[in-house]
Amino acid sequence: MELSMQTTPLKFLRCVYHSIQTQEETAEPIVPDSEPDIDAVADCTANLILREKDLRQGSAIISGKVMGTILYLPEDGTHPRNLRCELPFSIRLEDPALTENTVLAADLRVKSLDARVVNSRKAMLRVNISVGVRGYEAVEEALAMPQADCPGLEVRAATTEVLLPLEMGERAYAIRDTLMLPGGYPAVAQVYRCRCTPLIQEQKLVGRKAVFKGTLQCRVLYLGEDQALHRFAQEVPFSQYLELEKEYDQEQVEILPLLTALSLEQEGEGDGLFLTASLLAQCLVRGTCTVQTIVDAYTTQGIFEPEWKTIPLAGCLDRQSGMQTLRQVIAEPMGEIVDAEAYPDFPAQRREGEQVTVVAPVLCRVLGYDNNGVLHAYSCRAEGQQSFALSGDAVCLPRAELVQEPEAAATAGGTEVRCQVKLDTAFYAGQDLRCLAGGTVEEEPRRDRPSVILRSVLAGAELWELAKGCRASVDAIRAANHMEGDVVPQDALVLIPLGTE
Repeated sequence: MELSMQTTPLKFLRCVYHSIQTQEETAEPIVPDSEPDIDAVADCTANLILREKDLRQGSAIISGKVMGTILYLPEDGTHPRNLRCELPFSIRLEDPALTENTVLAADLRVKSLDARVVNSRKAMLRVNISVGVRGYEAVEEALAMPQADCPGLEVRAATTEVLLPLEMGERAYAIRDTLMLPGGYPAVAQVYRCRCTPLIQEQKLVGRKAVFKGTLQCRVLYLGEDQALHRFAQEVPFSQYLELEKEYDQEQVEILPLLTALSLEQEGEGDGLFLTASLLAQCLVRGTCTVQTIVDAYTTQGIFEPEWKTIPLAGCLDRQSGMQTLRQVIAEPMGEIVDAEAYPDFPAQRREGEQVTVVAPVLCRVLGYDNNGVLHAYSCRAEGQQSFALSGDAVCLPRAELVQEPEAAATAGGTEVRCQVKLDTAFYAGQDLRCLAGGTVEEEPRRDRPSVILRSVLAGAELWELAKGCRASVDAIRAANHMEGDVVPQDALVLIPLGTE
């Protein structure tokens, strides 16, 4: 007889792809005819822009562009000049797990950048970018429970709570605002560059909406009408939401924003700069699923042939966040510091036994005048570190983001750079749930069988194993021996009722 089963769906997102790839892009911008020749490169900077996430069967393409700037010193000795350039990039991901139904979450980082003079009318910008991608697919697993129409069937149920990805969505939105010069700053003659970094400060679920707030951290370097370089920083707040397919309450939500467009223009002759930024908010919802499965079964009245299946899960065990202030000294002294920038890369991991150390590298660049009055940029790398206990096959997925614009100051040993980084680390472990999927119950030939068994049992023995070995009922053993719980409380002679056939 086929065992009658009632199924309940378990719906979640399964991570089918995860990778971090690096790629180098170069451009050689040419000096416009109206500008003087290049004497030396002073500095360079970059904003990463996402254009498209294109999915196909077995592959995906992440494309975008690097909005780069090169600050150079002209041969005529006048004020610095600026060269803008765009470096398109396209990274192809190959994996059979990728399908048209996969949902991708992408993250873009500047790993390194530098610029040099090619000739008096041409410079070269080189940028190494890192692209991190996670791919999720919606899955539905059937959790089976036997119906109550099989006499003599004994089942052992287990309840597991696991934090799983449940839904992923995204929304494009725009920010438009005017960046005002601080009081006392000279008017803008020319904007050299603008670095913008989106930072999520608050995120929550309200019904079927993911609501989030944050700021776009903007750092502007410009040439003033006094023919000197000036920089200022301003935060542009934003508040957005995106619609979800389901309604949530206590679940967790993670928002990852990316720039998709950026422009900064002067507003006439005033002291304001008009900012337009387009962003893509990628949203991942995680929730705790209570999974009840049958992990063992037998029958007291026949021969039971079970069918088992395994459900692979990767649940989130824990999540830890911490702020770190990084300090690094550049040996070269500067007479006057103009600007400082920081580029956090994807963290690396070092694992020794049951301990993992997460290392978050940050590229820092400082622009300033040396003691001879020459404009230079110097770079260094700072590292944030955190160590965690990590057992078994558990893995961690760390993410680092800049939460405070870097600062630089002259010291006795050179130039000190400081920046604040938030290190967010999620811990995951694979878990294979073995559960009953079905089975058959067949009658067995009639044979003589006692009605009870008296057995000497040691304390701590599991009633389930005792009952299964004798093909008896666990409840009957409890009742006959006035026991509670799932184990034999002390060494004893246990009465095992077998019933009659």
